[in-house]
Amino acid sequence: MKFYIVKKDSRLAAIPVEESVLNEYKARGFEFVEVIAARDEPDALSRTTPHAKRPKKWLFYGSTLVILSLIAIIFAIK
Repeated sequence: MKFYIVKKDSRLAAIPVEESVLNEYKARGFEFVEVIAARDEPDALSRTTPHAKRPKKWLFYGSTLVILSLIAIIFAIK
């Protein structure tokens, strides 16, 4: 069986492949991620690619690097 994987913020959902159901989720603010072939909804979510599960990981590393750089510059100036 095929499932649409949709996400809103950091929440993922697996829904059966039906355009009407997908349109309902899009109306609630979800966005389409990918189509997965799986046995059931939990199996579809477990097969989801890591970039769909952790979309803000790069933001955390980038902001940490900027903060550490600013601290290093402040101590280098003094």
